[in-house]
Amino acid sequence: MARIRSVKPEFWDSPDTARASLRCRLFYIAMWNWADDWGIGDANAGRLVSFAFPNDDDISAADYPTLRREVSECYGVDFYEVAGRQFYAIPTWETHQRTEKKARRSNPGPEDADGPGNTRESNRPTLSGGLSDTQPRIPARGKGEVGSGKGEVGSKDLSVSDARTSNVEAAFDAAYAHWPKKVERKQALEKFRAASKRIDLDALAEHISRFGDAYAATTTKQYTPALGVWIGKERWTDDLPTAPEGDRKPTRGDNNLAFVQDMFRNEQADRLEIDR
Repeated sequence: MARIRSVKPEFWDSPDTARASLRCRLFYIAMWNWADDWGIGDANAGRLVSFAFPNDDDISAADYPTLRREVSECYGVDFYEVAGRQFYAIPTWETHQRTEKKARRSNPGPEDADGPGNTRESNRPTLSGGLSDTQPRIPARGKGEVGSGKGEVGSKDLSVSDARTSNVEAAFDAAYAHWPKKVERKQALEKFRAASKRIDLDALAEHISRFGDAYAATTTKQYTPALGVWIGKERWTDDLPTAPEGDRKPTRGDNNLAFVQDMFRNEQADRLEIDR
């Protein structure tokens, strides 16, 4: 359930806000409303974007990877996964949002993350006015402290490769939601991951979303290609699928087929005449 939150005056002229786009600023404030009393929110792409932009038809879940990356880079928001669900945590929440009576905590925190799913690439101050709060680290999966023995892993900062993995999976989830034929998802994710090394990640997600919507509007599911096959053949270079035109001019293939059908019908008629 969304909640009332406050915005400090210094937010508007902070260096972080100056770096953020207008969409990112609005999305970040919506994330405050969407978060619980502990600064943690459900990071489901469809629900979060729909809450932030309910009346903007030009903003959809396909824009989520870009918005997510920008709020992470500009405001230091942590994104992580717990038991297959995506969450976010807003750093320095206690400094900027005061809640007299907090509701019971229901969302897991970064310390409960399955692995290092944070998209930030550096520990940096967040929010407003040059604050120097230290960002929390997300612990890696494992037991023990650093250097405590073989096979034991302690807390560590997010690596660039971990950040990329999280971004790729978030972009895929947002794009996959638009694809009408939900088959072989694992294969499609692997193809998507490989293709994202050759083409810009946001552009690839946008291609999939655009073609997925077009297939849904013009093509039966039976004839829609599996997403993994579509990506593997780089079919984003094709023309968008369109609905058949009822009054289009017959092609040579159509004429040949009609000729053969006429011959067959005439032959059948001749045989019936002979039998009589």
